[in-house]
Amino acid sequence: MASTCQRLSFYVSPLKRQLVSRPPVILWERLIPGCSRSIYSATGKWTKEYTLQTRKDVEKWWHQQIKEQASRVSEEDKLKPKFYLLSMFPYPSGKLHMGHVRVYTLSDTIARFQKMRGMQVINPMGWDAFGLPAENAAIERNLHPESWTQSNIKHMRKQLDRLGLCFSWDREITTCLPDYYKWTQYLFIKLYEAGLAYQKEALVNWDPVDQTVLANEQVNEYGCSWRSGAKVEKKYLRQWFIKTTAYAKAMQDALADLPEWYGIKGMQAHWIGDCVGCHLDFTLKVDGEDTGEKLTAYTATPEAIYGISHVAISPSHGLLHGCSSVKKALQKALVPGRDCLTPVMAVSMLTLQEVPIVIMANPDLEGSLDSKIGIPSTSSEDTRLAQALGLPYSEVIEASPDGTERLSGSAEVALLGHTDPHCPLPSLWPCACATARLACDFAQHCIFNGQRRLPAGHGFGVGELLLPKVQGISKERDGHHGHLCGFCVVLLQIH
Repeated sequence: MASTCQRLSFYVSPLKRQLVSRPPVILWERLIPGCSRSIYSATGKWTKEYTLQTRKDVEKWWHQQIKEQASRVSEEDKLKPKFYLLSMFPYPSGKLHMGHVRVYTLSDTIARFQKMRGMQVINPMGWDAFGLPAENAAIERNLHPESWTQSNIKHMRKQLDRLGLCFSWDREITTCLPDYYKWTQYLFIKLYEAGLAYQKEALVNWDPVDQTVLANEQVNEYGCSWRSGAKVEKKYLRQWFIKTTAYAKAMQDALADLPEWYGIKGMQAHWIGDCVGCHLDFTLKVDGEDTGEKLTAYTATPEAIYGISHVAISPSHGLLHGCSSVKKALQKALVPGRDCLTPVMAVSMLTLQEVPIVIMANPDLEGSLDSKIGIPSTSSEDTRLAQALGLPYSEVIEASPDGTERLSGSAEVALLGHTDPHCPLPSLWPCACATARLACDFAQHCIFNGQRRLPAGHGFGVGELLLPKVQGISKERDGHHGHLCGFCVVLLQIH
């Protein structure tokens, strides 16, 4: 018993030193056989029964002390090594729920632990305050979205404070305020200027209630929106994309430098996929006439491109929907559940070979692909399809008696002296960069449209894209009772 009390006395000592300068707190000891027990009380009286009111009084008193302690940053603290802890910002829906309590209690515990280890902890908090749900909720209550959102933030901030969570409130951000989203506009413009942001039609998850696009993760197992509960519809809309795949190989290589953490590296590697093969561009013809349309398709074996037999597309491909000039010809040939040969021809911009487009029966090709180059010499599935549809093709890979393989009938490839069928395409055709791009088989470009459109004026939605320099903030409203919409990226400056 004595040793236990001695250990408790060791942990209590720092508290004694901390509170020695506070007059209202009375420190006294009650003798217990075998040990002494230290008690802190505002009255000096020992409470015989630890009631609900006692707990409330204790919590109320300590809450203020902890809050003041967390807010004090001395010059000595500023010299300590930094520890950056970022929790996902809550959406200001009006009230915290137990999910918030769980997540932010965990992050608060980590922050306190690192501070006890002598770190200068940066633990910011902010509000993911953009989006149509806020507008729809405000409309239902006959309120302006700005006042509704700011009122919710104020209430939830008070709730977080009552929980005793110690965030770095001096770094608080709100994503619907100009001092934040002016930087997301700036980042988007830089992405666009670098050729990393572009528009095209895409099949998306559409919430008919919130009137917005949903990510796959926001659609539950019943095909309903996680927020509104509405049955999600599939729509083809003109969307903004970011070319995340341009950095796929660099991200994959960088995984080797990261420590293993609960299988996260494996998940990231699976999401990125194998960085092999590339996308090739094709022009499209119908009845021998050039339509002006282009199609990009993937192949894992570009070195065998001279063995192409067809280009396969999924039934959900954009050419079958939207405003494509070949839409009518493709839909006429489509028979659901069957591999369908179409009258639309694809002309390789790299080799000038002309092959037909085939609509696959299977809606899923490989990973996130919606178009794929058929090369029977490198794929048994492509061989089966070509033979079933009577498509001609050339064998471009020969097996030698010693078991090795070599390319044959591959024009420029053979002329350059490359006989290895697994030699990367860009090293074969230095001039191919305009029509061939390295790719990953699973990762796809990031699509974003949760905010209806980007905040540089109505030019973002239709016609020619006009991107003014970000010098001030546009005051033009969205036309739906609400905020200027923004492409929201967490952007924190850490000094």
